[in-house]
Amino acid sequence: MLILTLISFYALGQKASDLDVAKQFYDNGEYDKAYTIYKQLYQSKNGSDLFYQDYLNVLIKLKLYPEAEKIILKKIKENPTALFDLGLLYQEKGDMASADKVYEAIIQKMSPNQLSISDVANSFYGINNYDYAIKTFIEGRKLLRDDFAFIFELINLYRFKKMKDALTLESLKILDQQPELLPMVKSNLSRTFENSQDYEVLRGLLLKKIQKDAQNTILIDLLAWQYIQQKQFDLALIQYISLDRRTEGNGSKVFNLANILEENGALETANKAYAYLIGKGNNSLYYIPARVAILKNKGKQLTNNTNNKEQIDELVNNYKSLLTEYGYNTQTIFAIRELANLKAYSQNDLDGAQKLLEDILNFASVNPQILASVKLDLASIYILNNERWEAALLYGQIEKSLSNEPIAQEAKFKNAKLSFYNGDFTWSKAQLDVLKASTSQLIANDALDLSLLLQENLVFDSTGNTLKMYAKADLYKFTNKPEKALAILDSIAILFPQTDLLDDVAMMKANIYANKNNHTKAAEIFKSIINKYQNSIWIDDAYFKLATLEEEHLDDKTSAQKHYEELIQKYPGSLYVIEARKRFRFLRGDAL
Repeated sequence: MLILTLISFYALGQKASDLDVAKQFYDNGEYDKAYTIYKQLYQSKNGSDLFYQDYLNVLIKLKLYPEAEKIILKKIKENPTALFDLGLLYQEKGDMASADKVYEAIIQKMSPNQLSISDVANSFYGINNYDYAIKTFIEGRKLLRDDFAFIFELINLYRFKKMKDALTLESLKILDQQPELLPMVKSNLSRTFENSQDYEVLRGLLLKKIQKDAQNTILIDLLAWQYIQQKQFDLALIQYISLDRRTEGNGSKVFNLANILEENGALETANKAYAYLIGKGNNSLYYIPARVAILKNKGKQLTNNTNNKEQIDELVNNYKSLLTEYGYNTQTIFAIRELANLKAYSQNDLDGAQKLLEDILNFASVNPQILASVKLDLASIYILNNERWEAALLYGQIEKSLSNEPIAQEAKFKNAKLSFYNGDFTWSKAQLDVLKASTSQLIANDALDLSLLLQENLVFDSTGNTLKMYAKADLYKFTNKPEKALAILDSIAILFPQTDLLDDVAMMKANIYANKNNHTKAAEIFKSIINKYQNSIWIDDAYFKLATLEEEHLDDKTSAQKHYEELIQKYPGSLYVIEARKRFRFLRGDAL
């Protein structure tokens, strides 16, 4: 008995040793050598159970298909799941017709059991045959007589395969049972849809379903979302107003839509949304915010201050009327700030704007973040009023009171910029170098740009005379004196034709002309920057701003699309890339 046991252990040990050698040969690509060992192991006692898969793998590698088919057919008699191996073998041979017959047979033999159906589908998924995994789930539904079975599995497969029509149908089906999954449905569709035609299919299906179920608010919400994706904002607003009325809502969806419309520049439609909210009465949650928002939008639409004096005066009076009705208090700070900005930047009433903001500083219990924002506004007006020391004090207060907040970093940057205006370049650069590690990417980028400008130009101009002229021009630009800024910038180009500031001068001039609505001149300068200063820190800014001018003001969508594409390809690390890609896709006709 002992002898038999020792022989058994020896046999097992020998098999283990042979298996290690065979695996090594296989891993090294020496399939002929591996084949000899695996065949012996397979033909040994119980070998067909232990070494079937390894032997099959090496047979397929050596294209010994008849031998492989023989052992698979033997295995099928013991374990029907080996049918998958037979299908894979036929695929490997390129005999897809035979493979399909095998796979169809597997599906037809399924029992009406949810777990076993999932096992079959997972087996297809495991061999990357997603079409048959889908077919398995669909046939499984029929067996179970449950049209909602495997719904999540099918949605994932349809999304993976980009089967948009099927995904749309399945998504609408899941909302019938679980309307709370609407955000997931929107996310899946937005990640899969690629153009307006995809959204048109969704719209057609939704309209048909809404005709049958006119009170289904989830479908109306999805229809409105679909209109937003296609930038059909008026139609989206109609749906959201309808939804708000049917659900006797508080207007939150309409208000959120209005914010989206503002972000997309659809101010007229946004104003219609706010008008609806105002019409809900002064007890409505969004009554005051809507009134302020509609006034802000009207301010944005007044692009030329001098030619719209009457409209600006009317807007100021509307703000005053609102504040008379609701008072100057912590609840109306947002309106006071807007009124102050109008007075400062549109009516040149710096003293009036300053007093409005200084009064807020005396309000009790103002939220620290809001108070800091007011101080930023007030500091800008101090600079406009040539009270730069007062501005610096406010920036310092914000840094100290909210030291770990993004607004403190913004204040620090503005303070560094103020030192730049004042010609204190060394102190300004020291602050900017700290801000290059800011958690705000935008502030970090602005700090890096200005720091590089200082570093590069102080090396070649120890007196800093050119920089002082440039800083003065920048201050004139900030204080809304564009003609004085342009005069200085032109002087720099004449007096210092070799200065490294010429690309910075060109960029500032282009921005000034763009702000003056001289879009043709601005575009001309942006193009010159692209052609002359390929290594400039402003090159990606020039590409993006040129493209937006061409898209929004110069009616040259083809050129805009080209410049967005060049920006994306040449400067993938630019902060503008995300927005450029979005605009490029829209101009190309994709849905966003």
